[in-house]
Amino acid sequence: MQHHILINICAIFGIATAVVIICRFLKIRYIIGYLITGVLLSPNTSRLFANMEEVEVYAEIGIILLLFTIGLEFSFTNLKKIQKYVLGGGTAQVLFTIIITSGLIWLVMRPSWEESVFWGFLYALSSTAIVIKTLQDSNKIATPHGKFILAVLLFQDIIIVPLMLFTPIIAGVGGDSTLAFVWLLAKLVLMGGIAYILTRFVIPYFLKTVMKVQSQEVFLIATVFIVTGIALITEQLGLSLALGAFIAGLIIAETDYSHMAISCFLPFRYVFMSFFFISMGMLLNYEIFLTDFGWILFWIVFAFFVKAIAGILAVKVMGLDWKVALAVGFSIAQIGEFSFVLAQSGLKYELISANNYQIFLAVSIILMSLTPFIVANAEKIHPLILKYTTKNG
Repeated sequence: MQHHILINICAIFGIATAVVIICRFLKIRYIIGYLITGVLLSPNTSRLFANMEEVEVYAEIGIILLLFTIGLEFSFTNLKKIQKYVLGGGTAQVLFTIIITSGLIWLVMRPSWEESVFWGFLYALSSTAIVIKTLQDSNKIATPHGKFILAVLLFQDIIIVPLMLFTPIIAGVGGDSTLAFVWLLAKLVLMGGIAYILTRFVIPYFLKTVMKVQSQEVFLIATVFIVTGIALITEQLGLSLALGAFIAGLIIAETDYSHMAISCFLPFRYVFMSFFFISMGMLLNYEIFLTDFGWILFWIVFAFFVKAIAGILAVKVMGLDWKVALAVGFSIAQIGEFSFVLAQSGLKYELISANNYQIFLAVSIILMSLTPFIVANAEKIHPLILKYTTKNG
């Protein structure tokens, strides 16, 4: 009997437990511990995971489950309360980041416009998991800048799906881009129709039948069946598994059993997140710090200030004051977890080279590591600037 998978899971969670305990002692966020665990278990570091394809499978499972939980917790009632910031602020932040990033990269590096726009896609997203957890821990989620950040991150979690779908189009996969775009819209309309039928007629009746058994275990199994089934439908339509998982979450969230689904899956959410971040760390080759350390530092500074400026502009467009603008801008000045997903797509479609992909991973992990400290102190930035300008004015 082969115990290969069991050994891998044992190694992953054993080392993760030890690393997270050490990180907790050093007051480092557990997500950073997962990334460090991934680096330690990387095929480039150890021989335990010699097959990179196996690592990518773990990452894809983590992505699917993460997007499902995001869809499951997506509340139209909560969205209405901050819809102005979600639609206005979120759109402005994403557009400003894409425009500034792609423009500067094109001027400095002179890549193709497709590569420039794709880098804009990568930089447009921030880390929902780290930022929200930090805001919650410091009781700042209800502050003016906390509400705006929540709205922007919610918009980013939604926009990731279109960005993933547009990536192959800007890469020129499938021939004529206009035809590919029209075909994509047709697939989305078809998937929307399928989702509507499932939401109105199929899933509620199915879950109602399942609940007659009065077993939480059966309900959990049935929910996993729904997620995997819808994910496979989207894949058959030429869309992504992750999109299907997100749609499955939205569908279940609209049923009478949404609270039960959340209570069932919430304990597993951190397991899903750990798989995702560990697998991302496993994709990083530590040798990139030895060969391209200068470029890593350059892109850290570049990403931080571009993200901060775009965030500040988005807040000012919505008419809020400078205190909120600076707190928001610096709080979201990191690379998001779903940017890893986009980067893998870019690698697949040759929009990013293997070396630049490794640099991107290194930059992302370092910025994520700095994020808790920055978010916790973001409100102090405006008073410090005022004090400095008053003193020198």
